[in-house]
Amino acid sequence: MRLVLTEKPSVAKDIAKGLGKAVFEKDHIKCGEYVIVWAYGHLLEIDDGVAGKTWSLQELPIFPEKFRYKATNKHFWTLKEFIQKAKEVIVATDAGREGELIARLILLQSGWKGWDRTYRLWTSSALTPEVVRKELKNLKPIKDFDSLYWSALARQHADWLVGINLTRAVSLKAGSGVWSVGRVQTPTLALVVQRTLERENFKPEPYFLVKAIFSKEGKSYEGLLLFRPDEAVEDLQEDKGRLSEAKAKEIVKELEGLSFGKVEKVLKKIKKEPPPKLYSLTSLQRRANELFGWSASKTLAVAQKLYEELKCISYPRTDAEYLSEANKELVREVMKKLRMYELLPKVEVVGKRVFDDSKLTDHHAIIPLDRLPEGARSDEEKLYSLIVKRFKAVFMDDYVYETVKVFTSLGRYVFVSLGKRTLSLGWRKEEGLEDKEQDLSFLKEGENVQKEKLYVQKKFTQPPPAYTEGSLLKEMERLGLGTPATRASIIDTLKDRGYVVMHKKALVATRKGKSLVAFLQGSKLVSAEMTSEWERKLEGIYRQRQGREGYTSFVEGIKDFVKEQLESVLDREIGDTPPMRGGITNFSI
Repeated sequence: MRLVLTEKPSVAKDIAKGLGKAVFEKDHIKCGEYVIVWAYGHLLEIDDGVAGKTWSLQELPIFPEKFRYKATNKHFWTLKEFIQKAKEVIVATDAGREGELIARLILLQSGWKGWDRTYRLWTSSALTPEVVRKELKNLKPIKDFDSLYWSALARQHADWLVGINLTRAVSLKAGSGVWSVGRVQTPTLALVVQRTLERENFKPEPYFLVKAIFSKEGKSYEGLLLFRPDEAVEDLQEDKGRLSEAKAKEIVKELEGLSFGKVEKVLKKIKKEPPPKLYSLTSLQRRANELFGWSASKTLAVAQKLYEELKCISYPRTDAEYLSEANKELVREVMKKLRMYELLPKVEVVGKRVFDDSKLTDHHAIIPLDRLPEGARSDEEKLYSLIVKRFKAVFMDDYVYETVKVFTSLGRYVFVSLGKRTLSLGWRKEEGLEDKEQDLSFLKEGENVQKEKLYVQKKFTQPPPAYTEGSLLKEMERLGLGTPATRASIIDTLKDRGYVVMHKKALVATRKGKSLVAFLQGSKLVSAEMTSEWERKLEGIYRQRQGREGYTSFVEGIKDFVKEQLESVLDREIGDTPPMRGGITNFSI
């Protein structure tokens, strides 16, 4: 019996369609010599019983000699029976770190010994019947993915060791309820807390600008008085024009009797903006949050359905924004399916901006694979449309525009104006992006212009923007916090545990979240740098084929870290917590 192990029932059905002559039973599908079985995601979890039910500071740290697992669903025992009867196993769980861990734990806990008869089905393509048949002829030995398993196991065990020890320590010191601490969760929370406090404690300060409205032959334009107009600024940087109210009024009074200004200089420059990169999961989540207000987890769920059920996009849990050189024929096929015939010649000329093997991980960027099936829901149409538009945009021409910088003198002062004029929308037409434009091409050096208005504008300094899920995802990606597949669940965990709440589109830290970060202030537990370094090491276990040795080295390092942090936490008292300034009364938990 050739046993195929999938991660979920829907994938089992996809493989059965590819094999044909399927006989569907309650707990398996038979296709000739193949028997297809499925998990329901993680069927096994670490047995917390190794940590003891009674929480005590004296029992910390908790470092099990061996991690035990328990089944979270009785379906595991069904799988175990099939595995023990199998002559060969084909692992067809999701092609990534978590999928590898799910399969390996099921096989190990079932007592499977035939690792030399175990193979891996690995693809970024949706599992259409054609892809299934092709990949079953291209199976890889499971040993090729041993280091991926050790990387996944190291992550799981590290998260458990940090969570079980530090959560108990902090909760026992707090003496009230459970205060969850996590390897990635806590530094992510620290980012939101810091931004929340910055906004709460921000005191806006007034400043004043002097602006003028000039006109020439019925066309008007605005200028901002700057004190260093010779600098090649690309935008009107107001900090170079900020004045006290008294000084601003003094300048206006000095200039109010003048009727004409003079165009001293006109600087023009043609610029090109190349198309954006293809979507990774994180960049897709950020865009959907920006446009639709979707949470990261919602975007992932919709993308997963487009991939698994509707078979119209590639594997979504990817951090890549490029395609492989080997994907060129696939791209041509997709363009033909989507009737993008005019773009076919571009496949050979876009180069490494799209096709770059050196920038690839296990999976390529998210691209459409086929047309969206009829009957798709509104959310599925929205996300599919984003992916198609980006796919089309990357093969389109550059966005070409002209910038114009005009220096207009009025008395002894110079006002600066910026203009912009689109010459060719290029890829921006597909993405529906438009810029605000001020056409200053009608102005020429040396000519006089009418002063229509001169005034003082009062403005206030602004606090840093609150994190949205989109901007937090971007920061997590920049800092290396989590992976594309886990970042959404990390944000959801912070919400579920009462550390952050949503206020409109903003993520706001609650009093509970602020108190935890304050208590841990100065600890490496809130350090994004430490956590991102761990993520790099976890990735290195797989990329550098470090195997069991990589796992052992990483976990021993985590144990040393836990010991160090326990000493720090246990030396603290809640009274040592720095006072929290500001508050979110309406959202406190």
